[in-house]
Amino acid sequence: MEENTLIWLAKTVTYVTLFYISFIISKLFFKLKNRKINIEKELTLKDNVAFAVTATGYFIGTLIIFVGVLHGESHGLVKDSILIFFYSLFGNILLICSSVINEKIVFGKKFRFYKEIIRDENLGTGFIEAANFIGSGLIVYGAISGRNINLFPENGEIGHYFSDFLSLLFFWLLGQIVLYIFLKIYRNLVKYDFIKEVQKDNNAIGIVYASIFIAISFLYSFASRGDIESWEIALEDIAYHLGLAIILLPLTRLFVEKVILPKSNLTEEIIHQEIPNKGAALIEAFAYIGSAIIISYCM
Repeated sequence: MEENTLIWLAKTVTYVTLFYISFIISKLFFKLKNRKINIEKELTLKDNVAFAVTATGYFIGTLIIFVGVLHGESHGLVKDSILIFFYSLFGNILLICSSVINEKIVFGKKFRFYKEIIRDENLGTGFIEAANFIGSGLIVYGAISGRNINLFPENGEIGHYFSDFLSLLFFWLLGQIVLYIFLKIYRNLVKYDFIKEVQKDNNAIGIVYASIFIAISFLYSFASRGDIESWEIALEDIAYHLGLAIILLPLTRLFVEKVILPKSNLTEEIIHQEIPNKGAALIEAFAYIGSAIIISYCM
């Protein structure tokens, strides 16, 4: 067997092993966050689908962060392993912080995720919480998939790593602010009380809200990924992507509605029916996420 093949095989085995370790770390953090909940009971004895969706979203978020480290510049097997371990730890902390922000600030004190997901087994809330984890994973992915300008050149490579860490914190925090603003705009534009609809177990509106969360996070992640050669240019890219999103997301939603359901109204199907139409919600979700993908790859 050639030496290059042996090196490739060793790297592959190492990275896969590191993924297993990072998954165990993620499980410990998820268990810590839900320390008041019997996770196995919710997933097996109660067959709580809402909690299963939440858990799946969390682990998808951690997987996205893991891929983000691999996608970035390689520093050699040993340094890469250290970075993967570090970001597995810190990435989980950021996911949990994002969840707290979503629960306490975006939704407010009157909305209780624990009650909705554990007691009521509200699937719509499960979709939203899962989307929060996936979206935050995408935000972290964008921040760690490239290198920042070395803000501390006198400290050499250590200064560069610390600069990358500060960049991650900045883009994560900015991403949370962007999500809050966009979701606030959405809630002010729609002609219904979003919180009440979710509390009424309207799973369709949960799908729609979750898709907006993922669409905006994808756009933000795509705009912020890669090496930063200029902070001004990096922030301009984010502003251009999000500016287009404000215009094109609702337009694409309207276009998709008129093409697929020319004789129907998505809002009527999702809000005003006795049983909200989850199929219509999936179509609207496609419009938002599809718009985000088109905008990202066309710019």
